[in-house]
Amino acid sequence: MKLLKYTKQFEKEIKLFSLSVREDVFLLVQRYLSGERLSKNQFKTFTLNKNEKIQEFKVKDETGSWRVITCTIEKNYLTFIYAFQKKSQKLMEKDKRVIVKRIKELKSEQG
Repeated sequence: MKLLKYTKQFEKEIKLFSLSVREDVFLLVQRYLSGERLSKNQFKTFTLNKNEKIQEFKVKDETGSWRVITCTIEKNYLTFIYAFQKKSQKLMEKDKRVIVKRIKELKSEQG
């Protein structure tokens, strides 16, 4: 099983989520890490910039749609890089830029 890692930005962002949304997100992560196949309404894997594979965990409640983005830069770690409330159908360019920037920062920290 992978170990979990969090960026400082992610820690600040996830605190803005309600407790019930945070619980739902981490329950999805736990299920994912245990090998369960999550539905497309709960989880999506996709590639940004042709080489940045990320995972998107999805939670919806009465206040909106919430997203947590993770990546696997280090082999044994699932790294949480971004948490936000989704406001449109597609992933906004602003959010894509944040994700790509944070992945780049993580890679440069590793040397």
